[in-house]
Amino acid sequence: MTHGAATIAIVGARLRRELWILLLGAAACGLLAYVQRYDDTLAQFAGCLIFGTLAGIAVALLQRGGGRLRELELCEQSAPLYGRELARATALVPCIIVLCACALYWTVSAWFAYPSAPLVALSASAICAGTLTALCGTLRKGAARLLYIGIACAPAILAFALWEWALAGILACAIAGFVALRQYGEALARYDPV
Repeated sequence: MTHGAATIAIVGARLRRELWILLLGAAACGLLAYVQRYDDTLAQFAGCLIFGTLAGIAVALLQRGGGRLRELELCEQSAPLYGRELARATALVPCIIVLCACALYWTVSAWFAYPSAPLVALSASAICAGTLTALCGTLRKGAARLLYIGIACAPAILAFALWEWALAGILACAIAGFVALRQYGEALARYDPV
């Protein structure tokens, strides 16, 4: 029960601080959906994957970059939580932000052409997996960070390649997201900012 309360507190505090990022990302995705072509379902899907992945990488890098949330990070690191618990709590925020952006994209798209439900689910899972992979790079520097950012694009490429087999793509992206979250938790447990 206390771990759930800590997760809710961390997510709530971070979302309050990132409200403008959430609104900006969702508005940008909505605008992209408005100017997107609607006669080609694959172009809609590709647009959501590209922009959602880029937004996910940016939001993930903002979570631990530049000291923006330094006081929250100090509070979180001093709390009696395991690295995996802290990783789950801090990973929820960028995932919530990109899922809101993805939802607005498909909502605006639905005004003009009804989207395919499997493609919506596949895009959401690919964007979350990419965001979680980029989040792993926030605890690294130099070439290792760039490598994780590059790998964060892989779930979107995989999802686009498997668009005809959406269920297989969703499963592959879920596995990639789980592995990335696990890696982030292990890295966060060893992370020493001092």
